[in-house]
Amino acid sequence: MSSRRFVVPTLVATVLLLASCSPAEFARAQTAEDRPDSVVDGSAGKVDVATLRYVGMADEYDVYFARGSDDGATLCLSLVLDAVWQSTDCERDYVSVRISDSASVAAEINHRGGEVRDMISDNVWISRK
Repeated sequence: MSSRRFVVPTLVATVLLLASCSPAEFARAQTAEDRPDSVVDGSAGKVDVATLRYVGMADEYDVYFARGSDDGATLCLSLVLDAVWQSTDCERDYVSVRISDSASVAAEINHRGGEVRDMISDNVWISRK
């Protein structure tokens, strides 16, 4: 009985911790808008296409957010310009992609807010110099 007292709270804490590490963008169901062929084809297997989500626009680019195909902690940002795939960059926990000399799009696995950022979704923002 005493081991159960420790196991149950540990399991609950683990579930809550794992849920808090998942960006909100992945909580909603994927739609056709979230999965354009240009990103699926252009990303060359870097992204887990089941997690691919359209998150908004950064300047003239459409921005897509996904988990990496090889690791759930890897985040990927894909940029599309006029329906043509431009790039996909992936990094663990935090990723940033330059869109001009003075701006980039960034995403973080556990963005908590508080900083002044030009947010385009819950965990993706535009950083300007």
